Amino acid sequence: MENELEFLFAGFAVFWAALFVYLVLLQMRLRGLQREVETLEERLAEYEGASEPTPTTATVTSQPATNGEPGAATSSPADA
Repeated sequence: MENELEFLFAGFAVFWAALFVYLVLLQMRLRGLQREVETLEERLAEYEGASEPTPTTATVTSQPATNGEPGAATSSPADA
């Protein structure tokens, strides 16, 4: 019975060690991908800045006038 517990402990130790190594490798891969995404974002910003003129300000559209009450629509002469 004691021999079986040693195998159980060894199995758990191997599992946790393998899981730790896997997570470390996964973290390294994610850091590399994050750096690559940041590089691509910088290159895209440089490309967009060089190829397109600066955007102009947005035009403001006129809003329908109200008769002073919030949410009230204007009445036209035909409605009277």
